[in-house]
Amino acid sequence: DIRYEFHPHSGLDPEHCSFEDYLTLESSRRRLPSTDEQPWRPFRTRLDFEVSEFAQENMLNRAATNKLLSLIRRCGTNLEEFTIRNWEDMNKQWDAASKKCTDFETYKVEVPYKNTLVPFKMHARPLWNWALDLIQDPRLAKCFPWTADAFWELQSTLPKNISAKLFPLYIYADKSKLSSFGTQKAHPIVIRVLNIIVGIRNSSEWGGGQVVGELPIIDDDTAESGKTGYVNFKHAMWHAAFYKLLESIASISKTGVWTTCGDGEKRWLFPCIVILSADYEEAAIMTLIRGVMGNNPCPVCLIKIDEQADLSIVKDLRTAAGSQEAVKKAREGTVEAGEDLLKDLGLRKIDNVFWNIANSDPHRAISFDRLHSHHSGLWGDHLFTQLKVHFKELGDRQSAKVDQQFDALPRWRGLNHFKTVTNISFNDGSKHEDIAKMMIFAAHNILTAETDKIGVLLLACIRSYLELDMYAGLELHTADTIADGRRQLQKFDQLLKKYRDACEGTDFADKNWNFPKAHLHQHLFNDIERKGVTRNYNTKISEPMHRPLRDAYHNQTNFKNVQPQILRSVHRRMVGKYIREQLGDLDQFLDEEDPENLPPTDLEAVGNVVVGSKLPAISFLVLEAEMKTDTAFTKFRIRFAEFLNVFLPAFGYPLPRGKRVALVAGEEIIPYQFLKVFFKSLENWLDDVDFLRCNPCFHGLARYDAALVKTMQGNIFVRLVYVFTFEIDGRRHPFALVQALDVGIPQRYTKDRVLSLYRVRQREREKCEFISVHSIIRGALLVPDFEIQGDHLVVDIVDADMYFRIKMMY
Repeated sequence: DIRYEFHPHSGLDPEHCSFEDYLTLESSRRRLPSTDEQPWRPFRTRLDFEVSEFAQENMLNRAATNKLLSLIRRCGTNLEEFTIRNWEDMNKQWDAASKKCTDFETYKVEVPYKNTLVPFKMHARPLWNWALDLIQDPRLAKCFPWTADAFWELQSTLPKNISAKLFPLYIYADKSKLSSFGTQKAHPIVIRVLNIIVGIRNSSEWGGGQVVGELPIIDDDTAESGKTGYVNFKHAMWHAAFYKLLESIASISKTGVWTTCGDGEKRWLFPCIVILSADYEEAAIMTLIRGVMGNNPCPVCLIKIDEQADLSIVKDLRTAAGSQEAVKKAREGTVEAGEDLLKDLGLRKIDNVFWNIANSDPHRAISFDRLHSHHSGLWGDHLFTQLKVHFKELGDRQSAKVDQQFDALPRWRGLNHFKTVTNISFNDGSKHEDIAKMMIFAAHNILTAETDKIGVLLLACIRSYLELDMYAGLELHTADTIADGRRQLQKFDQLLKKYRDACEGTDFADKNWNFPKAHLHQHLFNDIERKGVTRNYNTKISEPMHRPLRDAYHNQTNFKNVQPQILRSVHRRMVGKYIREQLGDLDQFLDEEDPENLPPTDLEAVGNVVVGSKLPAISFLVLEAEMKTDTAFTKFRIRFAEFLNVFLPAFGYPLPRGKRVALVAGEEIIPYQFLKVFFKSLENWLDDVDFLRCNPCFHGLARYDAALVKTMQGNIFVRLVYVFTFEIDGRRHPFALVQALDVGIPQRYTKDRVLSLYRVRQREREKCEFISVHSIIRGALLVPDFEIQGDHLVVDIVDADMYFRIKMMY
C-alpha cells in the first residue's frame, strides 16, 4: 500500500491506497483544460497571437515584424496571389529561382603532402559565367566607368581595337569564425567588377560584391603546426583551390572573348585582376611571401625586415615575373641553394595562382588596406598600445581621468561614444578609428610637457597619423591632395623617428617599430594613383559579407557538412536581390503611371536646412518666464525684435507694414529640437548632411550641438541654444538663439601648435544672439578644453570636409 502523509498545518489525516490505485492516480495527473474560450486575449484574435508568437520566437526586430505584418495583410486582400503551401513548397520554388543566376559548383582539389595526395573540396561559381550575369544585364550597361593609372596601363597592353576592353576584377578573401568558439570557420571569396560605378560596386546589392567561392580550411594539426613543409602545404592548397575559381578566365584573359553586353554591343573583353583586397596575413598568402618574420616582409617591395620603420628607405618593387623566375631557379638547383635564394627574397617555392591570369600581377594588385593597416594595425596594435603604456606610467588616477574625459566628450552622429578606453581590448577597426580621432582631445592635458615630454611627442605622432589617415580615406583625390598626403607621410615618419630617439634609454624603449604595418603605407599614394581612392580596396567594404554566412550557419544548417548549406543560403540571398531589383524597377514604373504617387506641387524650399522635433507653440511671455534663470533668454522678445529689424532689410525682406518690428508678449513662436543641415562637401563636391540637436534631454542627456555659421565678418563657430520658427507676413522663418565662440585669443598656445589643435573661446552666456538657421554652413563638433573654462577645441578630423574648412580658416 501507499501511505500519504500531509503536513500538520494542513489538518488532514494520513491516507492509504493500493499500489494499483496509486499508479492510476499518478498517470491521470494532467493539466486541467482551460475554460477560457478566448485564451489569446488580450490579443484581439487567435491569429493576432499566433503571428505575434512567431515574431517573438524568431526574435524579429521592429522592421522585420512590420514587414511580416505588411505581407500578411497583402495576403488577406490578394489571397489568390499567395500559393505557397509549406516549407517544402517554398524550398522547391527557391531551387527553381536559383537557376536565374550562376550557382556554386563543387570541385575536387588534390595537393601533395609527404608523398600523399590530400583531397579537398572547393566550392565556387564558374567565374566567367558569373561575370556574364552582370555583363549582359541591361540594367547595369550604363554603370561601367573606371579611371586610374592601372586601368590606363593595362588597356595599353590590349590589341589596338576599339572594341578591346578590360574587364577588371577586385578579389577579397579572408577567414572568419562561424561558431562562437571558432571551431567552425569559413573562408569566403568576394569578387566585384571594378568598372561598375562605386555606389553599386561597393554595395552588397545586385551588381556589387558577391561571394563567389568558399576555400577549403585545413584543420590545425598540433604535431605539424609551424613546420615549413606543413605551412607550404597549406599555402599550396589555397592556390590550388583558388585556381578552380579562376580557371574559366585563365585562357580568355590572354586571348580575350567576344561578348554581347547588356547594351547590345559586342565587345572583346579581357578579364584581369587589378585589385587584391586583404589583411596582411591573407596578403602574404596571396603573394606567397613568408610573412611577418620573412627577410622581406612586404608583399609589394623588397624592404628588409629591419628597415620597415624607416619610410625614407625605398626598395625595388616586387613583380610577378621576378617571383616566377626566382621560383623557377630555386627548382633548378639543389634544395639548399633554392631555399637560400627564396629565403633571401622572402618567397615560397609554390606556383602562384595569379600567374595564370594575364595582366594580374599579385604584387601590384595587392592594395593598401586602411582598415587593418591603419585602424586595427598601426593605431590599434601599436600607437594606441604605446599610448596606454604612457598612461600607466602616470598612474591609475591619470588613466581614470582619461576615461572620464573621454566619456565627457560630446556625442556626434556617426561617431562611436566610449565611456572608457584605457582598459578595453577588441579588434573592431571602425571603433579603433573613432577612438583615435578623439584621443588627443581627451589626453592633451594629461600628457603634457610637465608630466611626460616623451608622451607629448607620441601625441604629436598620433596627430600626424590622424591627418595622414584623413588623406588615406579621401573619397576624391586631386594632384594637390596626393602631394599633401605624401608630405604628411614624411612628417609622420620624421615625428615617429623623433619619438623613437627620445625613448632610447627609457622605459619606453622596448617597443619594436619594425613591423609590416609601419611600412605598408609607404605604398599608399602609389596605390591611389594606380587604383583610385582607398574605398575601392579597403577590406571594410567586404568584411560585412561574413555576417550572412554566420547567420546562415546558425539559422539554416544542421551543423553538419555546413558549407553546401551555407552557400545555398548565400546563393538564394543573391537571387532574391536580383529579383527584388527587378521588382523595384517594376514598382517604380507602375508608381510613375499612377497620379496618386506623384509628389505634391506645393513643396516649399527652405534653403539648406530642415527643422524637426516640433514642440507646441509658446508665447514670448511664457518662454521668458520658464527660462528666467538662463541669462541667454533675458529680454528675449525685445532682442529678437531688434534682430528682425536688422535681418529683414539686410536679406531683402520688407518690414511688416513698412514699420519697425515691435513684438508683443502674447505672440507665439514654434520651438524645434532638431536641424538637418545640407551642405556641399569639400571632400568630394557632393551633397552631405549633418543632424544637429538642440535638446535638453536627448536619450537622457542634454544635447546642444555646435555649428559653423556664415556672418558678415566671416565664418564663426556657435553653440545652439534654442531653435524656433516665427511667422512674418504669412511666412514662417527658422531662427536660432546661439552662443558664439568668437572671442579673440591673443596668442596660440605652444601645446595647440605642437598638436595642431584649433581653439575657440565662447562669449558670456548673456551675450547670446540670434541668427537665421539658413546662415548655418554645417554642423561642428567642439569639445571642452577641460582646463580652461569656456575654451573649446574644434574636432577638425571628424571628417574630411571639416578638415579642409579648418585649413582654409587658420
